[in-house]
Amino acid sequence: MVGSYDGVPSPVPAPQGINYVLVTLRSGERWTYHPPEGYTVGWLALAKGELDTGGVVSAGEMVVFESSEAPIVLEATGTEDAVFVLGSAKPHDHSLHLGYYSVHTSAEALEAGERNIVELGRKLREAGDRRTGTGNIPVFR
Repeated sequence: MVGSYDGVPSPVPAPQGINYVLVTLRSGERWTYHPPEGYTVGWLALAKGELDTGGVVSAGEMVVFESSEAPIVLEATGTEDAVFVLGSAKPHDHSLHLGYYSVHTSAEALEAGERNIVELGRKLREAGDRRTGTGNIPVFR
């Protein structure tokens, strides 16, 4: 979906240093993801089925792998196909400042972002239910 894997580049423009792939494994099928050099961050989110990742993962769960360039071995163990997205990336150079709703690269940016989220929430509550039959949602700038 994004990045490049096994010599196949995605047509979607994306920053360098990240891969995000959509995978379907048939029940009983095994697949090994080999992260590119320097890609030590890995995660997956399982939409359907069941996977053995060294432990059982069920539909609706997300897994974050230990920081490593080691291959990630996966096997679909349930009775149905396993459908999931798997991401891997190079770690970035910034320390993270974690908020309740967001992640930023500085305390100042986190504070501004959290203030903005509170303000958008206030505007949405003031606007009331603005959904239409076509599902339109208000946009605030």
